[in-house]
Amino acid sequence: MVFSFDTSFKRSLQRYQTVEIIEIKRKLDAFIRIYDTGKIPGGFGLKHIRKNLWEIRINLPQRILFWKHTGEITFTFIGHHNEIRQFIKHI
Repeated sequence: MVFSFDTSFKRSLQRYQTVEIIEIKRKLDAFIRIYDTGKIPGGFGLKHIRKNLWEIRINLPQRILFWKHTGEITFTFIGHHNEIRQFIKHI
């Protein structure tokens, strides 16, 4: 599996503080490990939005949006629940 990051993800990540970025990186690392083990831990917060679009819940308000295609996952955006909804409306 190939993992990549859109420029929109990188831009949205810039507005977070170091402590929040560490939490985001931990969640991304845990997500990548899922593909090594093949097991999704209970309560992980993985949700299918539509055809190839998924989200990972970091904490209650924050989510990571990503596209899943055959052999590739592209992280697209990070934001609060309402920001994710707005982002989805424009794609």
